[in-house]
Amino acid sequence: MIPKAYKGKKFALYLRRSQGETGDTKSQLERIKSKIAELEKSKQIKKLNRAIVGRDIEGKIRFNSERDLAKTGDIYNEGNGQSGFKFEERPVLVELIRRMRDGQYDGILVESIDRFARDFAGLSYLALPLWRDEGKIIHSLASGQTLSSNRTDEAIINSQMTWGGIAKLTDIEKGREALRGKILQGYLAGSTPEWIGAKSSGGKGLDYRKFWEIAKAAGESSKGTLSNPTAIGKMFKKDHKWAGLWYSKFKNYEEAGVLDEWLDNVEAVNNFIIEGGGEYPRRFFNQKPVKTLLDRTRGYFGYPAGVNLAKTDQFIVFTTPTELGIDDLANPSFELPEDYVEVRELNPMEISMLSIVQTQPRARGKL
Repeated sequence: MIPKAYKGKKFALYLRRSQGETGDTKSQLERIKSKIAELEKSKQIKKLNRAIVGRDIEGKIRFNSERDLAKTGDIYNEGNGQSGFKFEERPVLVELIRRMRDGQYDGILVESIDRFARDFAGLSYLALPLWRDEGKIIHSLASGQTLSSNRTDEAIINSQMTWGGIAKLTDIEKGREALRGKILQGYLAGSTPEWIGAKSSGGKGLDYRKFWEIAKAAGESSKGTLSNPTAIGKMFKKDHKWAGLWYSKFKNYEEAGVLDEWLDNVEAVNNFIIEGGGEYPRRFFNQKPVKTLLDRTRGYFGYPAGVNLAKTDQFIVFTTPTELGIDDLANPSFELPEDYVEVRELNPMEISMLSIVQTQPRARGKL
């Protein structure tokens, strides 16, 4: 669906076939023309002028830039065998962007985002001001994705193009929803609590506040690690690695100013499980409300101080669960607000100053 703010606006269609791909832009147009007709019929877009600007879609007439870029029409054909990386070899796209900036169009339709560019860096190099500053959009007819000023959607498309590319997803819509879910969950979620009702904790959960009090009292070794981690881990039926890891995490959370809030939110979720389960919290733990709540808060509990998506400049900050409301988050019919996940860019200096609990170690979760 075209975003509501852009319904009835003027769009152009951009066609391109990459080097090494089978088929041609004529067949590409055949595949998507029914989708365009549906958008026109439902008045989601203004009717497109079917005349071609750019290369001859039949491939019979040699391209002449002076003649073919001066044509009028709303379908811009870059042609066959045109690189998704070398923008200097894409005069049709350059002309389309020029007309867009002149105010002729509000958005660009493409079969898929990778028709516009193969990688997000290249896409940003060519067209970042369009969707960030000028209010234009790029809309995929295949997946329904829209690249706009919505930074969460931008982060999803960035992630798709960084890890494997949209063209390699066997199911674009499934991939889009999976990536949205991964971003909500911290993308590559860090260690999350062992909840009351969970098998991993024997149904009893873990008292993280008590652990922190004991760990602080134990102090640190000369290397800055937790003293006597074996004994402390044993108190919680864990080993020395677990005690050392969570001490390091809590130390970083405290330095970032989020530890007390994190502990409060862990207790709030556990209280929800206890109140819903009564004498049988493990039974309630496996029901839909708890699963929904934990899915929606995994990002926060994994990265309460925010997280830098691996190999990108994207920084994701999650809304504190108690701020939005535990009961609402556990309700499957409750729609998360758009700003539930905040996405912003970091410069290299900011990235270098992040703590280990704000950084993904590596891209383990790529599709």
